[in-house]
Amino acid sequence: MKDYLKAIITEQINRGQCLKKMVGHPLKYSNLLGLAQRCKSIIDSNIQKLELLSEELEKRNEDDVRDILRKVRRSIREIEMVEYYGISALRYATDETGYMNKLIFRIHNEINFPLDPPSIACLSTRYYYFHSFTNVIFVPVGESSFILHLPDVFHELGHEVLFNKDELRLKKVRESYDLAITRITNYYKELLSRKTRETGPRETLLIIANIHSQWKEYWLDEFFCDLFALYTLGPAYAWSHLHLTTKTSEDIYQFSKFLPQTHPSDDSRMKMLLIGLKKLGFDKEASMVLSRWDSLPPVLNAEPVVEYQYAYPEGMMEELADIFLTGLKESEFAIISPTDLRRQNSNTVIKQLNEAWTSFWNKPDEFRDWEEKCIEKLKAIVTKES
Repeated sequence: MKDYLKAIITEQINRGQCLKKMVGHPLKYSNLLGLAQRCKSIIDSNIQKLELLSEELEKRNEDDVRDILRKVRRSIREIEMVEYYGISALRYATDETGYMNKLIFRIHNEINFPLDPPSIACLSTRYYYFHSFTNVIFVPVGESSFILHLPDVFHELGHEVLFNKDELRLKKVRESYDLAITRITNYYKELLSRKTRETGPRETLLIIANIHSQWKEYWLDEFFCDLFALYTLGPAYAWSHLHLTTKTSEDIYQFSKFLPQTHPSDDSRMKMLLIGLKKLGFDKEASMVLSRWDSLPPVLNAEPVVEYQYAYPEGMMEELADIFLTGLKESEFAIISPTDLRRQNSNTVIKQLNEAWTSFWNKPDEFRDWEEKCIEKLKAIVTKES
């Protein structure tokens, strides 16, 4: 086993060194420098760990290597994650990747983002997602040619905020998150206490306990990111959610009584966005979004299960929207308002993403021409700034 384990260590060291060579010198797109440095740092750290484990292996008996194998596997996983979620983004960077990384840097400045902006990789096969280990937002390969779903980048930026909420710069976000957890816990504690005293199926208590668990494990994070996107971008994010739901949702009231559900229902997310729009002063826009939402086939032809009533209490959601708005304001993020949006320079990404939806609804048949010109404009702006 010792010889085999040593061969595995050597193989992984070689893999790490090979991956480092895949990073171009100099980088074609300077905005990816931070990602390149992160990848190299993680690889170097794991190569060093593996070399030390190899030395330790020489001192061990044949039957005394279990802990070394466990540590080797940990390094293997980290090198794999760098390869999948870091090196791939650097290796297959295109001009469109370069544009998207310049765009995210522009957004970073517009919303007063206090952290280093994440990198963008146009490699996703499952819509938008953020990978915290390498600090990369993955988007579909064709996303740079379209604009209506770009608001989802703001949601993924929210995930970066959550991942780093223990940093001193995000102290107020952390405090608001902890307060939200307390509010949720108190709500479901009181609900369970009340239901315990009532006559009814005992299964209901288990369902409510599971709902509470989902809020703490998954749903609160997603609601935070939705509100982060809405509060920093504005109505464009609510329209984007409506657009995605229309295209992909099979059940806007998706609900599992006992199985984990990583995302809250599309219906509840829209309700939270409407709450947030009104808190920002976008009452007119909230009415417009709701009118469109209520006319969608997935909304007209669906009804929630009875237990759904316990999952998304409106009063608690109102309170959470207030808590997060306060936390983001106190963290000095640039929070949007109707007045701010009207006054924004036409060259800002925020202005363009909101105007895109106005253009889309006003003249959908002519929207593609408008969209192509808008993208050309954005590319010219971010290229000039870099």
